[in-house]
Formats: sequence, structure tokens, C-alpha cells
Amino acid sequence: MRNFIPNQRYWVSLAAFLIAITIFMPASLVMAQDNAASPQAHFPPLSPQAQDLMQNVKEVYFPFDIYSRVVNPDALTADGSWLSQNTASPMWIQGYADIRGDIFYNLVLSYRRAQHVKAALIKSGVDESRIQFATGWGKLYPVCNATDESCYQQQRRVDIVPPDTM
Repeated sequence: MRNFIPNQRYWVSLAAFLIAITIFMPASLVMAQDNAASPQAHFPPLSPQAQDLMQNVKEVYFPFDIYSRVVNPDALTADGSWLSQNTASPMWIQGYADIRGDIFYNLVLSYRRAQHVKAALIKSGVDESRIQFATGWGKLYPVCNATDESCYQQQRRVDIVPPDTM
């Protein structure tokens, strides 16, 4: 029996495999792990400003395969109005896409959705320095697992959240 001596290609392959496992791990497994632990173990209590943001800012939904038009423009207008009047809390903008399409396409689409919402908020008077993070997660973190239009619509969204929820 021969001794196995790992070379550079072996380590690169192993690293790529571990990264792929991390990225493609089923969200239901990740959610099950998160639900098993107490929420207080992961996050400190939310600040009053963060609680206000979570209660008053709504999700913005998008049509299929579109990033420059929202399904609920009233929610985006209300979010911009509330955020421009309540200037105490920083925020993150996170875009998502439904499960259709490949991973790269959905990452780009969700990123563009987040950037669209960011531009709309800035246009409505929100200080750009409050937006600490605006990116897209594609289809990585689904909120439902059904394969019908109502579930797909829930996935095509942008969330505005306080940084201390992550």
C-alpha cells in the first residue's frame, strides 16, 4: 500500500469542495440548525432604534425577472418617508430572488434589486451614510419551500434591516 502525500492541487480541491458545501447547503438544514439554538444565544437584544425599524419598514416586492420596478410602490414610498424622518438607525438592504434561474444570475438580479431600493431611498431623502450594506443574496435564504407563484413572490423581495439582526 502506498503512502498518500497531498500536493497543492489536493488542498485547492478540498478548499473548493468545502466552499461549495457551505454555499449549497440546503437552507432547510441551516434553518433547522438556527431554530435548534436559542435566538438569544446568537444575537444581543435589539436596540430601540432597531426595533422601530423592524416594526415600521416593510419588505419591497418585485415582479419576476425585473429589478427596476416594484410590485408595491406604496411600501417603498412609505419606507423612504419613515426612514428620512427617523434618522437614528443605520440599515442594511438585502435583495433576494426566487429559486428559478441559476445561482449567478439570481445573485446579480438580487444585487440590482437592492441597489434599486437604495437609490429610491436616497432619492426620498435618506442619508446615504446610514446605508451600511446593500447587496443581494440571490436564492440562498428562502422564506418558503413551495414551488407555486405565491411562494416565488415572497422570495422576490428586498428587506431593510438593522445591522444588529445579523
